[in-house]
Amino acid sequence: MSAGAQAVSVLIEDRLITLTRAVGLLRRRNYPVRSFAVGPTATPGLARLTIMLQSDPSTAERAVQHLQKMIGVREASALPPGGAVAREVALVKVRAPGPRYGELLDVLQLYRATVVDDTADAVIVEVSGSEAFVLSGLRALERFEILELARSGPVALESGAGAASPTPNSEQTTP
Repeated sequence: MSAGAQAVSVLIEDRLITLTRAVGLLRRRNYPVRSFAVGPTATPGLARLTIMLQSDPSTAERAVQHLQKMIGVREASALPPGGAVAREVALVKVRAPGPRYGELLDVLQLYRATVVDDTADAVIVEVSGSEAFVLSGLRALERFEILELARSGPVALESGAGAASPTPNSEQTTP
């Protein structure tokens, strides 16, 4: 996570109204949101909302307290900066002229990027990793003329086995 960024992980009921309420709460209280990422979890009916705040830990804790009071929120926690793993995905469409295609492949190998679509006009690549790593990869790809870009925003989970202690309201994984 970048300096000053605080990750908040929220398990919510997988319903649009719950997501709308959570985002509305953060907007009304004017929290400094950098990004939202939402997706399904291993538990049917639950989604994980990852919120990156450009704030200090006390502001993130305040946001967690507000979110925990919402209907449809099963669990909310501020992830500790050193005790969480955060990753981002970027899809990048770049122009890939024939003479420079080998150079492009070298850059992709350096950033462990994957070609997901290859046409005569352009190549779509997937870059994933920490926010700083993805940004560095994007800067390296700029010399090939970026045509389009889509970034997921960071998703994060707390490190260690202690973070996954199941409670009646928390996500449980199946083997």
